[in-house]
Amino acid sequence: MAELERWEGHFPDRGMSSRNGQITQLIEAAYHAPPQRRGEGAPLAWGHPAVVRLSGHLAAMQRTVYPVARRRLGGDLSLLRECRAHARETGWALRLLHCHLAGDGAAAGRKPEHVHGWLEQCLAGYRPAERALVARMEDRLTAGEREQLALGYRAALDRAPTRPHPRGPHTGWPGRVAFRLHAFWDGVLDGIDSRPGATRPD
Repeated sequence: MAELERWEGHFPDRGMSSRNGQITQLIEAAYHAPPQRRGEGAPLAWGHPAVVRLSGHLAAMQRTVYPVARRRLGGDLSLLRECRAHARETGWALRLLHCHLAGDGAAAGRKPEHVHGWLEQCLAGYRPAERALVARMEDRLTAGEREQLALGYRAALDRAPTRPHPRGPHTGWPGRVAFRLHAFWDGVLDGIDSRPGATRPD
């Protein structure tokens, strides 16, 4: 249990609740937009909120779930490597979508359907690998450890960068520093840009 309490430098608040309980429920919620009106709310509406939500999810996975998987899965890390590879490609697709939404000249010539199609393709590869990884981990964790994993993920999600950073380091102390710096600078830019969907949770 002790190894799950220190999320590579981040200590979850013991007074906090994971709210939705299981890590699988928290992860699934990251893929769905909040309703704009009562009774509405399509999954993955391609816009700034989707970039914010999915960028935060990928960063939170790299910050909390992957390090625990590396320790608990023993010598069989093929699924973790697959998940990381899909996450990296998904990060690049999110980066292109972000540039496209921001009117970046490098993405201006790309048709929206091509940008969205690439992201959908990346997620179609990433999500099954992610589900399989989490399911295998849950088989090896106690109920208390699963709760701690959910707490750590939600805490990281609440503090995560709001933009994709596929180039940055994601493991070890360089990854911890990059996570904090990216989250801080993204918050500054979101305030300057008044970016939709980038409001931090209370």
